[in-house]
Amino acid sequence: MQLESLITQLRAAAVGENPRADIKSLMQGALSDPEAFAAVLPEFEDDDVVLFEDDTISVWHCRFQPGKTVPPHDHKMLATIAVYRGAERNDFYERSVDGGLRKSSEVRLGAGDVFQIGPSAIHAVGCASEEPCCGIHVYLGELTKVDRSLFDLSSGNAMPFTDENYYKLVAED
Repeated sequence: MQLESLITQLRAAAVGENPRADIKSLMQGALSDPEAFAAVLPEFEDDDVVLFEDDTISVWHCRFQPGKTVPPHDHKMLATIAVYRGAERNDFYERSVDGGLRKSSEVRLGAGDVFQIGPSAIHAVGCASEEPCCGIHVYLGELTKVDRSLFDLSSGNAMPFTDENYYKLVAED
């Protein structure tokens, strides 16, 4: 499947009767052969590339480098993660009684895995393989226009999701 065709189908699914299930099904079909999927993608220079975005859906290509962990953050919308190369680790957090963060679970995704995260989830993402982890992340909304939060693991404090705050919190594993 060509990337443009997949994005067209994802856009239609986002405004359909059952976007959550339809987006997941589309991504599972697209990644049924992760190597074939990777072969139709261009080489991306940046680790995060917005492939498409409008007020209904955002489609990103995400690459996570070994030894780096993206700080805990929220999306405030449904996120569908589809990994086609490497392995991705998602650490999920809950707010604790004292206002901090408590790790509640961990999900590892390998090539061909598709996983959905609800709008209220807080998670950190890291590469769980020796090679960079690559995937397509589909958000049910316009991700770049949403007031999202980053969370400081040491204090549990929430802060606006800005580039400055993001780079301040990126962790080296």
